[in-house]
Amino acid sequence: MLISVSDEKNTLTFLSPIDGDVLFEEIDGTREGEVLHVPISLFAKAGATVTVNGIPASEEKPGEYTVRVPLRGYKNTVTAFCRETGEEQTITLFWFRKGYHTYRLGVDDVILCLENVAKNKDTYTSIFDDPFLSLFHDVHNTYGTHVHMHIYYETVDKSFNLSMFPEKYKDEFRQNADWLRFSFHARADRPFSPYKNASYKQVMAEGRAVEREILRFAGAAVMDHVTSQHFADSALPGTRAFRDLGFSVLDGYFVFDSEGRPRVSYYLDVEQTKHAATRDFWVDTKEDIIFVKDDVVLDAHEPKDIAPFLDAFLERQDRAFMYLLIHEQYFYPHFEMYCPDYRERVFEGVRWCVEHGYRSSWISDFAFE
Repeated sequence: MLISVSDEKNTLTFLSPIDGDVLFEEIDGTREGEVLHVPISLFAKAGATVTVNGIPASEEKPGEYTVRVPLRGYKNTVTAFCRETGEEQTITLFWFRKGYHTYRLGVDDVILCLENVAKNKDTYTSIFDDPFLSLFHDVHNTYGTHVHMHIYYETVDKSFNLSMFPEKYKDEFRQNADWLRFSFHARADRPFSPYKNASYKQVMAEGRAVEREILRFAGAAVMDHVTSQHFADSALPGTRAFRDLGFSVLDGYFVFDSEGRPRVSYYLDVEQTKHAATRDFWVDTKEDIIFVKDDVVLDAHEPKDIAPFLDAFLERQDRAFMYLLIHEQYFYPHFEMYCPDYRERVFEGVRWCVEHGYRSSWISDFAFE
Protein backbone atom coordinates (compact mmCIF):
# COMPACT_ATOMS: atom_id res chain seq x y z
CA MET A 1 0.00 0.00 0.00
CA LEU A 2 1.31 3.46 -0.86
CA ILE A 3 1.49 6.08 1.86
CA SER A 4 2.47 9.75 1.89
CA VAL A 5 4.24 11.81 4.53
CA SER A 6 1.10 13.91 4.86
CA ASP A 7 -0.61 10.90 6.44
CA GLU A 8 1.36 11.79 9.60
CA LYS A 9 1.70 8.21 10.75
CA ASN A 10 4.63 6.80 12.66
CA THR A 11 4.67 3.76 10.40
CA LEU A 12 7.95 2.77 8.78
CA THR A 13 7.12 2.82 5.08
CA PHE A 14 9.03 2.71 1.83
CA LEU A 15 8.04 5.71 -0.30
CA SER A 16 10.23 5.10 -3.33
CA PRO A 17 10.90 2.60 -4.71
CA ILE A 18 8.25 0.25 -3.36
CA ASP A 19 7.85 -3.52 -3.26
CA GLY A 20 7.91 -5.04 -6.73
CA ASP A 21 9.48 -2.11 -8.54
CA VAL A 22 11.70 -2.96 -11.49
CA LEU A 23 14.72 -0.68 -11.68
CA PHE A 24 16.93 0.51 -14.51
CA GLU A 25 20.26 2.26 -14.63
CA GLU A 26 20.35 6.02 -15.27
CA ILE A 27 16.67 6.31 -14.35
CA ASP A 28 16.39 4.60 -10.96
CA GLY A 29 20.03 4.51 -9.97
CA THR A 30 23.68 4.76 -10.95
CA ARG A 31 25.45 1.70 -12.26
CA GLU A 32 29.06 0.95 -11.33
CA GLY A 33 30.11 -2.33 -12.87
CA GLU A 34 27.75 -5.00 -11.56
CA VAL A 35 26.28 -2.78 -8.85
CA LEU A 36 23.27 -0.46 -9.11
CA HIS A 37 23.30 2.29 -6.47
CA VAL A 38 19.68 3.22 -5.80
CA PRO A 39 18.36 6.21 -3.82
CA ILE A 40 15.63 5.10 -1.44
CA SER A 41 13.21 7.29 0.47
CA LEU A 42 11.22 6.25 3.52
CA PHE A 43 8.74 7.55 6.03
CA ALA A 44 9.33 6.90 9.73
CA LYS A 45 8.99 8.49 13.16
CA ALA A 46 10.59 11.92 13.17
CA GLY A 47 13.99 12.02 14.82
CA ALA A 48 14.43 8.27 14.68
CA THR A 49 17.44 6.17 13.79
CA VAL A 50 16.65 4.41 10.53
CA THR A 51 18.81 1.99 8.57
CA VAL A 52 18.28 0.23 5.25
CA ASN A 53 20.22 -3.00 4.77
CA GLY A 54 22.31 -1.77 7.67
CA ILE A 55 23.15 1.58 6.06
CA PRO A 56 22.17 4.67 8.10
CA ALA A 57 19.50 6.84 6.47
CA SER A 58 19.52 10.64 6.67
CA GLU A 59 16.45 12.57 7.80
CA GLU A 60 15.96 15.20 5.11
CA LYS A 61 12.68 16.52 6.55
CA PRO A 62 10.81 15.53 9.70
CA GLY A 63 9.77 11.95 9.19
CA GLU A 64 11.29 11.63 5.70
CA TYR A 65 14.52 9.68 5.27
CA THR A 66 16.82 8.97 2.35
CA VAL A 67 19.67 6.57 1.74
CA ARG A 68 21.57 5.07 -1.20
CA VAL A 69 21.65 1.28 -1.27
CA PRO A 70 23.72 -0.96 -3.58
CA LEU A 71 21.82 -3.68 -5.46
CA ARG A 72 23.82 -6.51 -6.96
CA GLY A 73 21.44 -8.92 -8.61
CA TYR A 74 18.22 -9.57 -10.46
CA LYS A 75 16.16 -9.91 -7.27
CA ASN A 76 17.10 -7.85 -4.23
CA THR A 77 15.79 -7.92 -0.67
CA VAL A 78 15.83 -4.49 0.99
CA THR A 79 15.07 -4.20 4.71
CA ALA A 80 14.46 -1.00 6.65
CA PHE A 81 14.71 -0.86 10.44
CA CYS A 82 13.70 1.84 12.93
CA ARG A 83 15.61 1.47 16.21
CA GLU A 84 13.25 3.57 18.32
CA THR A 85 10.04 1.75 17.40
CA GLY A 86 11.52 -1.65 16.54
CA GLU A 87 9.65 -1.62 13.25
CA GLU A 88 11.06 -3.53 10.31
CA GLN A 89 9.84 -3.50 6.71
CA THR A 90 11.16 -5.56 3.81
CA ILE A 91 10.56 -5.11 0.10
CA THR A 92 11.80 -6.87 -3.02
CA LEU A 93 13.28 -4.88 -5.87
CA PHE A 94 14.24 -6.15 -9.31
CA TRP A 95 17.00 -5.03 -11.63
CA PHE A 96 16.49 -5.87 -15.31
CA ARG A 97 20.11 -5.30 -16.29
CA LYS A 98 19.74 -6.14 -19.98
CA GLY A 99 16.40 -4.39 -20.41
CA TYR A 100 17.57 -0.79 -20.42
CA HIS A 101 16.77 1.05 -23.67
CA THR A 102 14.96 -1.85 -25.31
CA TYR A 103 11.62 -1.87 -27.11
CA ARG A 104 8.89 -4.38 -27.91
CA LEU A 105 6.46 -4.48 -30.81
CA GLY A 106 3.30 -6.35 -29.88
CA VAL A 107 0.35 -7.14 -32.14
CA ASP A 108 -3.03 -7.88 -30.56
CA ASP A 109 -6.16 -9.64 -31.87
CA VAL A 110 -4.35 -11.73 -34.48
CA ILE A 111 -6.34 -14.34 -36.42
CA LEU A 112 -7.26 -12.97 -39.85
CA CYS A 113 -3.78 -13.31 -41.34
CA LEU A 114 -3.70 -16.95 -40.25
CA GLU A 115 -7.11 -17.51 -41.79
CA ASN A 116 -5.85 -15.99 -45.04
CA VAL A 117 -2.76 -18.19 -45.15
CA ALA A 118 -4.91 -21.27 -44.51
CA LYS A 119 -7.31 -20.33 -47.31
CA ASN A 120 -4.38 -19.87 -49.69
CA LYS A 121 -2.31 -22.85 -48.59
CA ASP A 122 -2.33 -24.27 -52.12
CA THR A 123 -0.83 -21.12 -53.62
CA TYR A 124 1.18 -19.50 -50.80
CA THR A 125 4.69 -20.92 -50.71
CA SER A 126 5.52 -18.78 -47.67
CA ILE A 127 3.63 -17.32 -44.71
CA PHE A 128 5.00 -13.98 -45.89
CA ASP A 129 2.93 -14.18 -49.05
CA ASP A 130 0.21 -12.91 -46.72
CA PRO A 131 0.18 -9.07 -46.88
CA PHE A 132 -0.13 -8.59 -43.12
CA LEU A 133 2.68 -10.95 -42.19
CA SER A 134 4.74 -9.52 -45.04
CA LEU A 135 4.49 -6.04 -43.51
CA PHE A 136 6.08 -7.23 -40.28
CA HIS A 137 8.68 -9.21 -42.21
CA ASP A 138 9.61 -5.90 -43.85
CA VAL A 139 9.85 -4.17 -40.46
CA HIS A 140 12.15 -6.91 -39.23
CA ASN A 141 14.32 -6.77 -42.36
CA THR A 142 14.59 -2.98 -42.10
CA TYR A 143 15.18 -2.54 -38.38
CA GLY A 144 15.86 -6.00 -36.95
CA THR A 145 12.61 -5.73 -34.99
CA HIS A 146 11.25 -8.61 -32.93
CA VAL A 147 7.48 -9.03 -33.39
CA HIS A 148 5.23 -10.75 -30.86
CA MET A 149 1.70 -11.58 -32.00
CA HIS A 150 -1.07 -12.38 -29.53
CA ILE A 151 -3.55 -14.67 -31.22
CA TYR A 152 -7.13 -15.87 -30.99
CA TYR A 153 -8.26 -19.46 -31.30
CA GLU A 154 -11.05 -18.63 -33.76
CA THR A 155 -12.79 -15.92 -35.74
CA VAL A 156 -15.95 -14.29 -34.41
CA ASP A 157 -18.19 -16.16 -36.85
CA LYS A 158 -16.39 -19.43 -36.02
CA SER A 159 -15.77 -20.12 -39.70
CA PHE A 160 -12.05 -20.52 -39.00
CA ASN A 161 -10.05 -21.73 -36.03
CA LEU A 162 -6.42 -22.62 -35.45
CA SER A 163 -7.04 -26.34 -35.88
CA MET A 164 -7.65 -25.56 -39.56
CA PHE A 165 -4.22 -24.02 -40.07
CA PRO A 166 -1.92 -26.29 -42.11
CA GLU A 167 1.40 -27.69 -40.90
CA LYS A 168 3.19 -27.06 -44.20
CA TYR A 169 4.78 -23.83 -42.89
CA LYS A 170 6.11 -25.28 -39.64
CA ASP A 171 9.74 -25.20 -40.72
CA GLU A 172 9.39 -21.60 -41.85
CA PHE A 173 7.93 -20.59 -38.49
CA ARG A 174 10.86 -22.28 -36.77
CA GLN A 175 13.37 -20.54 -39.03
CA ASN A 176 11.90 -17.16 -38.16
CA ALA A 177 11.33 -17.76 -34.44
CA ASP A 178 14.29 -15.53 -33.62
CA TRP A 179 12.10 -12.53 -34.48
CA LEU A 180 8.46 -13.73 -34.84
CA ARG A 181 6.57 -15.29 -31.93
CA PHE A 182 3.00 -16.13 -30.95
CA SER A 183 1.07 -16.49 -27.71
CA PHE A 184 -2.48 -16.86 -26.39
CA HIS A 185 -4.67 -13.74 -26.38
CA ALA A 186 -8.25 -15.02 -26.05
CA ARG A 187 -10.64 -17.46 -27.66
CA ALA A 188 -12.07 -14.82 -30.03
CA ASP A 189 -12.61 -11.09 -30.47
CA ARG A 190 -16.07 -11.36 -28.90
CA PRO A 191 -17.17 -11.05 -26.24
CA PHE A 192 -15.17 -8.05 -25.09
CA SER A 193 -13.62 -8.51 -21.64
CA PRO A 194 -13.89 -12.31 -21.98
CA TYR A 195 -12.03 -13.06 -18.77
CA LYS A 196 -13.33 -10.34 -16.46
CA ASN A 197 -15.38 -12.85 -14.49
CA ALA A 198 -13.97 -16.04 -15.98
CA SER A 199 -13.03 -19.03 -13.88
CA TYR A 200 -9.53 -20.40 -13.65
CA LYS A 201 -10.77 -23.52 -15.45
CA GLN A 202 -12.17 -21.60 -18.43
CA VAL A 203 -9.00 -19.59 -18.97
CA MET A 204 -6.82 -22.68 -18.69
CA ALA A 205 -8.93 -24.60 -21.21
CA GLU A 206 -8.93 -21.81 -23.78
CA GLY A 207 -5.24 -21.13 -23.29
CA ARG A 208 -4.36 -24.79 -23.69
CA ALA A 209 -6.36 -24.97 -26.92
CA VAL A 210 -4.34 -22.13 -28.46
CA GLU A 211 -1.08 -23.53 -27.11
CA ARG A 212 -1.81 -26.96 -28.57
CA GLU A 213 -2.38 -25.57 -32.04
CA ILE A 214 0.65 -23.27 -32.00
CA LEU A 215 2.82 -26.25 -31.08
CA ARG A 216 1.28 -28.27 -33.90
CA PHE A 217 1.64 -25.79 -36.76
CA ALA A 218 4.62 -23.69 -35.63
CA GLY A 219 6.54 -25.49 -32.88
CA ALA A 220 7.72 -24.59 -29.40
CA ALA A 221 10.36 -22.14 -30.61
CA VAL A 222 7.73 -19.49 -31.46
CA MET A 223 6.21 -19.51 -27.97
CA ASP A 224 7.17 -17.18 -25.14
CA HIS A 225 6.45 -16.41 -21.47
CA VAL A 226 4.97 -12.99 -22.27
CA THR A 227 1.51 -12.20 -23.57
CA SER A 228 -1.32 -9.72 -23.80
CA GLN A 229 -4.78 -10.63 -22.54
CA HIS A 230 -7.81 -9.40 -24.50
CA PHE A 231 -8.98 -6.31 -22.53
CA ALA A 232 -6.54 -7.16 -19.71
CA ASP A 233 -9.18 -7.11 -16.99
CA SER A 234 -9.35 -10.59 -15.52
CA ALA A 235 -9.97 -11.02 -11.82
CA LEU A 236 -7.37 -12.85 -9.74
CA PRO A 237 -8.47 -16.43 -10.63
CA GLY A 238 -8.29 -15.78 -14.36
CA THR A 239 -4.98 -13.93 -14.06
CA ARG A 240 -3.53 -16.80 -12.08
CA ALA A 241 -4.54 -19.10 -14.93
CA PHE A 242 -2.54 -16.97 -17.38
CA ARG A 243 0.43 -17.20 -15.03
CA ASP A 244 0.05 -20.97 -14.73
CA LEU A 245 -0.16 -21.25 -18.50
CA GLY A 246 3.42 -20.01 -18.40
CA PHE A 247 2.85 -16.31 -18.97
CA SER A 248 4.94 -14.70 -16.26
CA VAL A 249 4.68 -11.27 -17.91
CA LEU A 250 1.33 -9.66 -18.76
CA ASP A 251 0.81 -6.30 -20.43
CA GLY A 252 -1.85 -3.69 -19.73
CA TYR A 253 -2.71 -0.01 -20.05
CA PHE A 254 -3.16 0.70 -16.31
CA VAL A 255 -5.66 3.50 -16.79
CA PHE A 256 -9.03 4.48 -15.30
CA ASP A 257 -12.56 4.75 -16.62
CA SER A 258 -14.75 7.85 -16.30
CA GLU A 259 -15.79 6.78 -12.81
CA GLY A 260 -12.24 6.35 -11.57
CA ARG A 261 -12.19 2.56 -11.69
CA PRO A 262 -9.08 0.72 -12.92
CA ARG A 263 -9.38 -0.28 -16.58
CA VAL A 264 -7.20 -2.63 -18.65
CA SER A 265 -5.44 -3.32 -15.36
CA TYR A 266 -6.30 -6.93 -14.49
CA TYR A 267 -7.17 -7.30 -10.79
CA LEU A 268 -5.03 -4.40 -9.55
CA ASP A 269 -6.64 -1.96 -7.15
CA VAL A 270 -6.63 1.82 -7.52
CA GLU A 271 -3.29 2.44 -5.83
CA GLN A 272 -1.57 -0.43 -7.61
CA THR A 273 -2.92 0.75 -10.96
CA LYS A 274 -1.74 4.31 -10.35
CA HIS A 275 1.71 3.02 -9.50
CA ALA A 276 1.94 0.58 -12.43
CA ALA A 277 1.06 3.46 -14.75
CA THR A 278 4.28 5.23 -13.75
CA ARG A 279 6.58 2.23 -14.24
CA ASP A 280 7.82 0.28 -17.24
CA PHE A 281 7.41 -2.92 -15.21
CA TRP A 282 5.98 -3.70 -11.80
CA VAL A 283 5.95 -7.08 -10.08
CA ASP A 284 3.16 -8.34 -7.85
CA THR A 285 5.51 -10.26 -5.59
CA LYS A 286 2.65 -12.03 -3.82
CA GLU A 287 1.33 -13.50 -7.07
CA ASP A 288 4.67 -13.78 -8.88
CA ILE A 289 3.37 -11.87 -11.91
CA ILE A 290 5.30 -9.22 -13.83
CA PHE A 291 3.18 -6.45 -15.34
CA VAL A 292 4.46 -4.39 -18.27
CA LYS A 293 2.82 -1.15 -19.40
CA ASP A 294 1.89 -0.38 -23.00
CA ASP A 295 3.35 2.98 -23.98
CA VAL A 296 1.64 3.70 -27.29
CA VAL A 297 -1.21 2.10 -29.24
CA LEU A 298 -0.13 2.84 -32.79
CA ASP A 299 -3.56 2.42 -34.36
CA ALA A 300 -4.80 5.26 -32.14
CA HIS A 301 -2.38 7.82 -33.59
CA GLU A 302 -1.82 9.14 -37.08
CA PRO A 303 1.76 8.70 -38.31
CA LYS A 304 2.58 12.41 -37.92
CA ASP A 305 1.53 12.31 -34.25
CA ILE A 306 3.47 9.24 -33.17
CA ALA A 307 6.91 10.86 -32.80
CA PRO A 308 5.60 13.84 -30.77
CA PHE A 309 3.66 11.44 -28.55
CA LEU A 310 6.75 9.33 -27.91
CA ASP A 311 8.97 12.40 -27.45
CA ALA A 312 7.10 13.11 -24.22
CA PHE A 313 8.41 9.85 -22.77
CA LEU A 314 11.98 11.12 -22.86
CA GLU A 315 11.22 13.22 -19.76
CA ARG A 316 9.31 10.51 -17.90
CA GLN A 317 10.30 7.93 -15.33
CA ASP A 318 9.03 5.09 -17.51
CA ARG A 319 11.36 5.72 -20.44
CA ALA A 320 13.79 2.82 -19.97
CA PHE A 321 11.62 0.46 -22.03
CA MET A 322 9.22 1.26 -24.87
CA TYR A 323 6.21 -0.92 -25.65
CA LEU A 324 4.63 -0.37 -29.06
CA LEU A 325 1.24 -2.01 -29.57
CA ILE A 326 -1.03 -2.30 -32.59
CA HIS A 327 -4.15 -4.33 -33.38
CA GLU A 328 -4.47 -6.52 -36.46
CA GLN A 329 -7.99 -5.60 -37.63
CA TYR A 330 -7.07 -1.97 -38.41
CA PHE A 331 -5.02 -3.31 -41.32
CA TYR A 332 -8.06 -4.47 -43.30
CA PRO A 333 -10.31 -2.25 -45.49
CA HIS A 334 -13.46 -4.07 -44.38
CA PHE A 335 -12.91 -3.00 -40.76
CA GLU A 336 -14.98 0.01 -39.75
CA MET A 337 -11.94 1.72 -38.23
CA TYR A 338 -9.56 0.77 -41.05
CA CYS A 339 -6.25 2.64 -41.10
CA PRO A 340 -5.05 3.01 -44.71
CA ASP A 341 -1.72 4.21 -43.30
CA TYR A 342 -1.34 1.16 -41.04
CA ARG A 343 2.10 0.36 -42.46
CA GLU A 344 3.33 3.91 -41.84
CA ARG A 345 2.15 3.77 -38.22
CA VAL A 346 4.14 0.63 -37.56
CA PHE A 347 7.27 1.92 -39.26
CA GLU A 348 7.02 5.33 -37.60
CA GLY A 349 6.86 3.84 -34.11
CA VAL A 350 9.77 1.51 -34.71
CA ARG A 351 11.80 4.20 -36.46
CA TRP A 352 11.42 6.50 -33.45
CA CYS A 353 12.69 3.80 -31.11
CA VAL A 354 15.70 3.00 -33.26
CA GLU A 355 16.62 6.66 -33.77
CA HIS A 356 16.49 7.22 -30.01
CA GLY A 357 18.85 4.37 -29.22
CA TYR A 358 16.36 1.67 -28.25
CA ARG A 359 17.10 -1.88 -29.41
CA SER A 360 14.58 -4.61 -30.11
CA SER A 361 14.50 -7.41 -27.56
CA TRP A 362 12.30 -10.15 -26.23
CA ILE A 363 11.15 -9.31 -22.73
CA SER A 364 11.92 -12.90 -21.79
CA ASP A 365 15.60 -12.24 -22.59
CA PHE A 366 15.94 -9.89 -19.63
CA ALA A 367 12.91 -10.19 -17.31
CA PHE A 368 13.77 -13.54 -15.74
CA GLU A 369 16.55 -14.61 -13.42
